[in-house]
Amino acid sequence: MFTLLMDRFFGKVCRDRATIRNDLNHLKVKRVKTGDLVEVLDEETFKPFLCQVEKISKKEAQLSVVKELEPNLPKVFVRLYQCVPVKLSTFDEIVENAVQVGVSQLIPVVSKRSFQKVSVIEEKLDRWRRVAAEALKQCGRHHPLEVLPPVRLEQIPPPSEGELRLFPFEREKSKLLKEELLREKPREVSLLIGPEGGFSEEEARLAREKGFKPVSLGNFVLKAETAATVAAFTAYHLLL
Repeated sequence: MFTLLMDRFFGKVCRDRATIRNDLNHLKVKRVKTGDLVEVLDEETFKPFLCQVEKISKKEAQLSVVKELEPNLPKVFVRLYQCVPVKLSTFDEIVENAVQVGVSQLIPVVSKRSFQKVSVIEEKLDRWRRVAAEALKQCGRHHPLEVLPPVRLEQIPPPSEGELRLFPFEREKSKLLKEELLREKPREVSLLIGPEGGFSEEEARLAREKGFKPVSLGNFVLKAETAATVAAFTAYHLLL
């Protein structure tokens, strides 16, 4: 795809003009010059535009819009309920990878063995949304990952019609994630990823009551951030 080969920046697009301010430092780091063609993602709509740089100053870059580009959007709806790691900074990696593998919605979850302070998680939401925006720009996606406020495991709402719910569970040996996805072929899939140390038996029972079917990711036990990426990638690409 042509647009994926271009430098990509966030900016404000109005009719046939574009202005880059907040992302100006990135533009300068990439050594973009007057006359270069770049892709500009509108900061409000995330619509992509092919633009030509006309002027670069200390405070902004001014560009002319050549044409609006066809957006590169997720083709499958994957929702990720992710138990928040005790090492909170690990969630940055989970967010970044979720964008790249096609997740549309990410909900931090508090469980028995996860990070516990909901107020601290809420304070991190803006940061994780910024991480998601940068990852979006890097991977050529034109629809933002929606990072929602945290919920406790018992607060997860009931499934919607047509939604398949799965949770990787190390004690599940017979049902593979791949097999369940191919058998059901859902319109949307929700994945519940446990914390370090996994779910307790009581939590696993609660997950089943919430409509999540236990599945296996293979014969190895994965770290939480690895399990999230593997499960989301598998779901997205098998359902394309």
